[in-house]
This record gives sequence, structure tokens and C-alpha cells, in this order.
Amino acid sequence: MRTKRKIILIFFGPPGSGKGTQAEMISEKIKIPAISAGKLLREEVENKTETGKAIEKIMSRGGLVPNSVIEKLLFKRMLKKDAARGFILDGYPRKKSQQDNLIKKLEGVTGQKDKIFAVLINVSDKEVKIRLGGRRICACGATYHIKFNPPKKKGICDLCGSKLRIRADDKPSVIADRLKIYHKEIAPIIDYWKKSGRLIKVDGERSIEAVHRGIVKSVSALINKIVSG
Repeated sequence: MRTKRKIILIFFGPPGSGKGTQAEMISEKIKIPAISAGKLLREEVENKTETGKAIEKIMSRGGLVPNSVIEKLLFKRMLKKDAARGFILDGYPRKKSQQDNLIKKLEGVTGQKDKIFAVLINVSDKEVKIRLGGRRICACGATYHIKFNPPKKKGICDLCGSKLRIRADDKPSVIADRLKIYHKEIAPIIDYWKKSGRLIKVDGERSIEAVHRGIVKSVSALINKIVSG
């Protein structure tokens, strides 16, 4: 699955779709880095850079990090040596305005033969509510799921015996709001990729391995097409 031309994959999917996990798995499979906007922001904060200090101050007030800051970090990462053959974007863009600006800038770092594709991991709202609503966390850092990975004793952490709790953003009302925002913002983004013929749609309600195989199959077909084209 190697090509001298740059291939860029942008992963989309609702909360709980597993797009981050799949991006990492595909990254390992085709040997191009997975670039997560959220991870880049966290690294800046952890490394206590000047940008990181500014990001931490914004986030501590509950504010949103400006697109200009996120894009600066993303493009700095895209230009690193390990991204010479391409990369995978996870968690960005989230709005049409972000995508319009991203595509415009990507044209400056890609060649005419390079290809940019979107990978949409489809998961129903019902499944998202099951996945997110069933998550439980412990103060010690352990995580569980009441359906897929339940603790031995209901509501109690296996490791430290503390009471498990639901994350604030996993409460039913919050999940409903997150899904409403996701559908509103994702529709015009996906429409762009669909009309351009560069959208890969995958059923995300299968096992992690099955979803991975589906993405690999579609991406392999695209790369083979690029190589022979």
C-alpha cells in the first residue's frame, strides 16, 4: 500500500464512532501519521509552550481555541518529515468554514497528483447514545462500559473499589445536544466530499476489526487507482 504521491485522509464521524481509534489503526497500516487536533493542543499545554499557556488560559475559562491557533499547529505538524507521503486528520475540520479554509491551504502543500479523501464512519444516534451513555469512569483513571466492559461489581471500580461515575459530557441531555450540533455542522462538510466523489463511507456499527478491514479495503482500492493513474 505504498505510493510516491501524497495521500491525505480526513476522518469524520459522530461522538463515540471510534474515528480516533480507526485513524491510529490505519496510520499504522499504511505508514502515514495520524494527526489529531486535540492531541496537538494537549501536547502544547503539557510542554508548557507559550502557545500552550495561552491555550490553557482559554480552555480554563471554558472558551474555544481560535481556528488560527489550531491551523497553525496542524500545518506545522503536516510539514514534518514523517508526513511526506501523506497523513490522516482526526478531529478537524468540524465546521464548513474550517473545511473551506483547510482545503484552500492544503492546496498549497499538495501536488496535482496528490489525493485528499474523506472517511465517514457511520454510526446511528441510537448506537452513539448506547456507547457514550454506558461509559463509566473512576477517579483512579480506570474506565468501563456497562454493556461492553462492565465492572465485576455494578457501579464499583475493579481496581480501587471506588464508586464509578458518568462523565458530564456523557449525560443523556448533553449527548443529545452534541448529536444535534454534529448533524447540523457535518451535513455541508460531507456534502462537499460526496459531490467531489472523494467520500469513503463505512458502517461503524460493526466490530473494531471489521470497521478497520472495511476502511483498509476502500483505501487500498484508492491507492491502487492513484498508482495506476
